[in-house]
Amino acid sequence: MTRFALFALVICAACLSGCVSMSRSSPVQALPDDWASNARIDEIQVTRGDIKVSPQFDETFKARVKAKLDACATGVRPLRLEASVSRLDKANVVMTAVIGGANVLRGEARLIDIATGQAVATYNVGETIVGSRVAVFVMAEAEEQLSDAYGDQLCQQAFPAKK
Repeated sequence: MTRFALFALVICAACLSGCVSMSRSSPVQALPDDWASNARIDEIQVTRGDIKVSPQFDETFKARVKAKLDACATGVRPLRLEASVSRLDKANVVMTAVIGGANVLRGEARLIDIATGQAVATYNVGETIVGSRVAVFVMAEAEEQLSDAYGDQLCQQAFPAKK
C-alpha cells in the first residue's frame, strides 16, 4: 500500500469515526517496574487552575479516572494520585457541528506512596481530541471525554498492559 493510500485511509477512518485523539503525555519520573506491576490507586486528589468547568467536574473527573485506573492498576500496593489539571478547553458545539472542533486537556499526575508520602512517579498528561460534524454529541461531553482520556493516558504511561 502506498503512503498516499494509507494516509487517505486514515483520513477516511477519522471522518467516519468522528474523532481523532492525539496524546501529549510523557513521563517526568517513570513509575518503577515493581510498582507498575504491584500498585493500585486508592485515593485521587484533584487540583485545577483557573479553568472554566461545571460544578460537578471534580467528582466526575475522580469517578471516571478511578474507573480507568481500576482496570489497569490492579496490584496491592496503595498509591494516591495527585492530579492537577492546568488546561481544559471545550469545543464549541455549534462550531463543531459546522466545521469541527477540539477538546484539550493538559495536566500532571503525581503518584504518591500512601505509606511514606513520597512521590514515586510524575507524568505530564496531555490529550487533544479533534471531532468533526458527526461527533458533535460526543464532543459536547468534553469533561467526561477528557476525564476518560486522562485515565487512559495514565494507564498507558504508568501501568502498561502486562506482557
